[in-house]
Amino acid sequence: MVFAAIVPLTSAAEDLPASTGSAPVVTSGETSARQPQSLRDGLRSGDKLNLAFYESLASVEDRWTGSRGTVPWNFYQRPELTGEYVVEADGTISLPLLGRFPVRGLPPADVEAIILPSYESLVGRKGFVDVVRIEHQPIYITGPVRNPGSFQYVDGMTVLHAVAQAGGMTAKTIEPWQSVEITRQIERLKAGLADLKRLASRTEVLRAKRDSVQIASIGTPVLGPDPDAQQLLDDETWQRQLVTTSKDAQSSAYAKSVTDAQADLDLRQARVGNYDATIRVRQDRLASIENLAKNKLVTSIELTRAQSELTESEDRKQQAVIDVESAKQRLAAAKQDVERDRIERKIELEKSAADAERGLSTALKTTESDLEIFRSMVSSKDTADVEFEIVRPGPNGVIVEPATEETVLQPGDLIKVH
Repeated sequence: MVFAAIVPLTSAAEDLPASTGSAPVVTSGETSARQPQSLRDGLRSGDKLNLAFYESLASVEDRWTGSRGTVPWNFYQRPELTGEYVVEADGTISLPLLGRFPVRGLPPADVEAIILPSYESLVGRKGFVDVVRIEHQPIYITGPVRNPGSFQYVDGMTVLHAVAQAGGMTAKTIEPWQSVEITRQIERLKAGLADLKRLASRTEVLRAKRDSVQIASIGTPVLGPDPDAQQLLDDETWQRQLVTTSKDAQSSAYAKSVTDAQADLDLRQARVGNYDATIRVRQDRLASIENLAKNKLVTSIELTRAQSELTESEDRKQQAVIDVESAKQRLAAAKQDVERDRIERKIELEKSAADAERGLSTALKTTESDLEIFRSMVSSKDTADVEFEIVRPGPNGVIVEPATEETVLQPGDLIKVH
């Protein structure tokens, strides 16, 4: 029979009281029934256990030489195994030389039962294992309480108990440091509102430019009536006009390049026409001189000169045709520059408008967040407005669930007070 009892840690058998007489044999069921509630509950991950290992000095036969029903006390502690162990996340405890044992959900008496066979097999004789759960994981509390932090868990503990241990809810009076934070928050709000109005003005100007519409007043739809709205619009319009003026100058240069290229092409095409007329005249002259040469009316020198002049005109026309093709290429390149400039300006305007809209959206969210923070700083909520959430580790991850003051806590719970 295995005996399990909750005993203080000792380093030797002489620290234990000697048996002075017969003692009733206590069954494991009776022992569990007499244990406190904290020792009958199942173990959880994070629980710390103190295990004490003992082995019998007497042989198996000697254990029963005494009177029936007495408990033998001739055993001593094994300090290399005795110590504190933590139930790990997977629900096991790791014991040196013995291995891992699944203990999550088991009462301490069952832990003794599953460890004892391995222990007796290790030491080669009868032994005893005493289990004492020394503490649970602490509970944690955050939020508007006087002393947020971690606190020792007690069986049956509720959210209200945790708030009480944390010193209760914070006082409604504003502390000096809170006044400083409120002042800083006001300054952040002012800066945020100024940035918001500036971005709203820029967005409206860019939208109007992009969509080719009149600039509307931003005061009413975005921020309500604002005497500075028109001035902000004028400033942003002037800034955009500077950009537009610079880009207009570049566009004008591209347009002038197209005009110049077209004029050059027209001139070179006219030269080709002139060369065509000259060639026709010289072809007729050459034909006349050839007829005269047949009749011996002109010398061969005149005929050679006429042929040379015709060849020269044809060569010049060929060069003029080449020049026309070059002029056409320059004109096409100039037109491409104009088209590229138009597309780039359109893309730049659309991108600037989109960036301004995103910036405005971000500024709105930031201002709303800062305003909410400011309201929470200056508001005086009573306890009826307090809300609780419990963040609890579960087998499949963290669980977040609402709670009330009467919600019973578990070890390791995090209470968030809102």
